[in-house]
Amino acid sequence: MTKILRALGAAMLCLGLLSSVSIAKQEQTMPSKETKKKEQKTDTTTINGTVAAVTDSAVTIVDSQKAEHTVAVTADTKVTKAGKDATLADVKANDVVAVEAKKGDDNTWTAVRISVT
Repeated sequence: MTKILRALGAAMLCLGLLSSVSIAKQEQTMPSKETKKKEQKTDTTTINGTVAAVTDSAVTIVDSQKAEHTVAVTADTKVTKAGKDATLADVKANDVVAVEAKKGDDNTWTAVRISVT
């Protein structure tokens, strides 16, 4: 009886070790949800500054170093003003904004989100 219990204990120990090794390998090969979110966020940048000009298709922002950034605006661009939903027509020259923009293949920036403070 003792031999059978020892054999069963050893078998269970081996199975436990094997399953923990396979779980560890899965964790190494599968990126976590947090990693995926970080990867998605790294392809955007935030531009803070003052609006110099607004058209139907672009917003020009002057940052704190006096550099101008022109960012394309699409129908998918989300605009908020004072924390509430707004439209591009609500964005005016001299508004202070934070623009989350995504860089395209042709090195142009497209606004994902425009937040007017």
